[in-house]
Amino acid sequence: MKLIDLSQEIKHRDRFGQHWAHPTPLMFAYITHQQAYEELGGVTTYTTEWLNLSSHTGTHIDAQKHNNPNPDAMTVDQIPLEWCYGDALCLDLTQKPPRSWITPEDLEKACDKSKLRINKGDILLLHTGTWNRTKGTAAYQTDNPGLNRDAAAWIRKSGVKLFGVDSVTPDNPIDQSQNMVYPSHDMLRDAGLPIIENLANLDKVVDRRFTFIGFPIKLKGASGGWIRAVALLDE
Repeated sequence: MKLIDLSQEIKHRDRFGQHWAHPTPLMFAYITHQQAYEELGGVTTYTTEWLNLSSHTGTHIDAQKHNNPNPDAMTVDQIPLEWCYGDALCLDLTQKPPRSWITPEDLEKACDKSKLRINKGDILLLHTGTWNRTKGTAAYQTDNPGLNRDAAAWIRKSGVKLFGVDSVTPDNPIDQSQNMVYPSHDMLRDAGLPIIENLANLDKVVDRRFTFIGFPIKLKGASGGWIRAVALLDE
């Protein structure tokens, strides 16, 4: 049995580690060891950090509320834990160029290549290679391939309970910036299917089946939340 970390780091002032629309994360020492030592009379010491970051920073899950204005839309603390744990597979989409559209035919070919079948209730991850290729650069925010509307519908019809990508969005940045079209996020809104963004290390699980673990932090009423995504592999 082997654990693979599928999460990205959240780092101070890492403006390229998330979608450009979200604020740059800030992380500071709130209480330093020196301050605590002096305040406690030299008896003991401790340190804590102060964070200022979006609920969609780093590896995170989008709840239905993210793009659904309905006051009853599911928030991140309401996502059933069962949806964030279970049988998973990762398909290889690395052949798709940056800012291109992933089609249903691409997804079917990826299934054929992997010799894996998507079962109802699976967790589906898409390895586009965006994080491996562009991490730490401005290109990470703009140079991923994305699902077209038919591909988003294909995933919805596949019966998966959760899906995720190794980029800031499963949508094509061209659609988002020029056409204001978000087929994957529309699918989330219409089907209530959560989306995980900013995954890492999918090259270590591509074309494989494994157990996925990715429980969101319990932020009351939030539209998203950070997760520690992990793949559990049978050796």
